[in-house]
Amino acid sequence: MKTLKKIFIVLIFGTLSFTFNSCTKDFEEINSNVRTVYNVEPVSLLYDVAMNTRSSSWEWYYDFYTAQMRWMQYGCRVIGNTPTVYTIWNPNIGEQRYRVCWLNTGKYAKHIEYYVETNHAAEKEKYSNLIEAARVILIYQGILTTDMHGSLAYKEGWSLRSGEANTEPKFDTQPELYDIWDAELKEAVNKFKTNQNQISLAGYDVAFNGDITKWVKAANALRLRIALRLLKRDQTKAIAIAAEVLANPQDIQSSNDDSFIFWLDGKYSDNGDYSAVNDLIRASRTMMNYLNKYNDPRRRMFYRINNLSSANVTEFNAANPTNLIPVDYTRWEGGTANTDGGGADPKYVRRTLDPNNRAIDMQAVNKPQVRLFSGYYDSGSGGTWFPNVTYADFCFMAAEFTLLGVTNSKTAEQWYTDGVSASVDQWNYVGNYCKIHDYSPITADEKTAFMNQPDIKWDPAKGLEQIYAQTYIEHFKNSNEGWALWKRTGFPTATSQIVALENVFVGGVKQVMPRRLRFTYPLEGTPNYDNYKKRIDDMKADPDFGEPTSEFGRVWWDKK
Repeated sequence: MKTLKKIFIVLIFGTLSFTFNSCTKDFEEINSNVRTVYNVEPVSLLYDVAMNTRSSSWEWYYDFYTAQMRWMQYGCRVIGNTPTVYTIWNPNIGEQRYRVCWLNTGKYAKHIEYYVETNHAAEKEKYSNLIEAARVILIYQGILTTDMHGSLAYKEGWSLRSGEANTEPKFDTQPELYDIWDAELKEAVNKFKTNQNQISLAGYDVAFNGDITKWVKAANALRLRIALRLLKRDQTKAIAIAAEVLANPQDIQSSNDDSFIFWLDGKYSDNGDYSAVNDLIRASRTMMNYLNKYNDPRRRMFYRINNLSSANVTEFNAANPTNLIPVDYTRWEGGTANTDGGGADPKYVRRTLDPNNRAIDMQAVNKPQVRLFSGYYDSGSGGTWFPNVTYADFCFMAAEFTLLGVTNSKTAEQWYTDGVSASVDQWNYVGNYCKIHDYSPITADEKTAFMNQPDIKWDPAKGLEQIYAQTYIEHFKNSNEGWALWKRTGFPTATSQIVALENVFVGGVKQVMPRRLRFTYPLEGTPNYDNYKKRIDDMKADPDFGEPTSEFGRVWWDKK
């Protein structure tokens, strides 16, 4: 992909003073002092819309590496675990997603439409696809953000960037947001399919390089995601949306080429893609037990093989008789997620084989393939990617709705099988694209052997569990969706025969994962005070929401 030109809208912000009351950040800061950049093509701003969905290194640090990836046991803390793992242990968790990603994605997406209207009014019809692509990306970011934050200012958000003078926006509730977003995505599909004489998005579109047929499929994939979010609240509506989406095979994803993924060259790593995953995460027992049990070929795409070869272990033990590495350790080991005793797990022990200064790392628990998160890490030369809705992901969603009775062109078995196959192929491609350490392509024989095993090959008696298991595995780099799966279904469970979460205890007390952020009421005098207060009051009216200050309460869609 050619290098993408960035055009920035310059904003002047005052000094920010942050208090932890979830999304009580002032919209006037993101809206005011708009200094328009004239004589640029609006399409050049599409890059910034996409990049701001994942542009914050601190979002990755707090939301993913130290929170969701650990909660969902995609990884464990490098040196044992601490009691803070299953809490909102830092006020930055979720705040970067809202303040940086959500607000900044919106400021560019909304400004494109206003910029076209004010500077290209005579030919504004040519920019419809650009406006709708930016809207699809913003809705994607909205789904992520509302999972943590609940109600959001959307209809009245970024008003100054739409030519309106409103710095005190009202907040839309989750049922309102999902209705709005579903309608807007449906409208986007119709516009993508009917609008003619459009400017090209090529060169600035990091998902599909201007292929509008794929934007149709991305919008429909997000409609299916919304339908899943609605299942616990309104199954009838959810099934109706799914039926509408799946009724048109030409307008939905049908291969990995249709996956809604942001593809970037490796230089993106120099622009803030934080590579701390290598310092914060090691393979978990949950993931490694599954990967080893089924010899899943994606294992080497997720994690780096350790250095515990027979020869290395023998050499190390001969030189360190008082610090022996157990001879039953393998090249693929997961560490415990359990706080009680976690620090004493010998698989976390750091050892080094260092004859002749070779400095070979002999820690048993496997490191992540960090170049999946940062292509240039450790002198890498690969690209960086951000999965939004992969084809495999879409297949698993479609399989679940098919089991619920939604008639479409495939059976649940076909959707599931296609999803597993697509996931293996996608991760194989990504491993090469990111130039992960010691990349070795997945062979056809490996894939066939894996897919024909019990628990992997479709079994109608356990089909739903199989769908959930493969959905969980597919979301290794999209842990927000793994977390959403758990909130919606309770999977993975500690008793699953396919993928089992490890029970976690602190001082003998079993821990549960957070389900949302903590909320506190704004102080009187806070800008937009009435709307911020009403937002929490409205969410609190739902008995499932619980106490605002508890992260174990539930946002609206996460119904008990």
